[in-house]
Amino acid sequence: MIGKRFSAAAETYDRHAHPQLALAQSVVSMLSETDPEQILELGSGTGLLTRLLTERFPEVRIDAVDVAEKMIAHCRVKFSRFPQINWIVDDAQIFWNDDRYPLIVSSSALHWVSDLRATCANIFQSLEPGGTFALGMMLRGTLKELHELRTEIAPEKIPSIALPTYEETKACLQSSGFSLERRKHSEEEIIYPDAKTFLRAIHEQGVTGGKVSSGNTPLTRTELSHLVADYQETYTSAGGVYATYETATFLLRK
Repeated sequence: MIGKRFSAAAETYDRHAHPQLALAQSVVSMLSETDPEQILELGSGTGLLTRLLTERFPEVRIDAVDVAEKMIAHCRVKFSRFPQINWIVDDAQIFWNDDRYPLIVSSSALHWVSDLRATCANIFQSLEPGGTFALGMMLRGTLKELHELRTEIAPEKIPSIALPTYEETKACLQSSGFSLERRKHSEEEIIYPDAKTFLRAIHEQGVTGGKVSSGNTPLTRTELSHLVADYQETYTSAGGVYATYETATFLLRK
């Protein structure tokens, strides 16, 4: 389901990916003292983090994994002049090969997994002893304004699951055996011209189709109209409307 949703967003995702780019930049900023011979990127998407990695480590081989086939196909064309990138269609939650990596990275991806604890344990096993894991995550407070309005307008249609909290994420990482070396936890309000533009933006990123964003039954046209109008009225800011993104970046060691 996740693969199909983000495959559909392959051509439109980057138009609105300002929060995701900022998180990818935060991940790379954690790697100032790292000099790996090989990198595994989990949940590579449209390559926001991948491009930053090629700038930081221009000669290093990157195995870039994503479950969305169209995302991988999009990147193979987009990054065709980077022969050091090996694009792999696979599930980041369970990806495994014969290599142990000195550096594993992921940004704006693992908050979508169904079992974060099991995913972290698998990543721990994929690292070589002393290896580094740099992780950027969207957390529970992301799009909290939208979720609050959805709950008011259609309480019977609230999403079945939620993004992990900061403490939940930290606990999963530590229980998997990681040593936490650095971390950054923040909230930022992103301004959109209006509520319709905001909702279109997250729709074109594949965000609105997931279990954390949609209920078992879609909103009706009337409910959607109320959502747009109420968002425009309630969350107005200078220059438009705002949406919160809560993020965390972790630098971890095995």
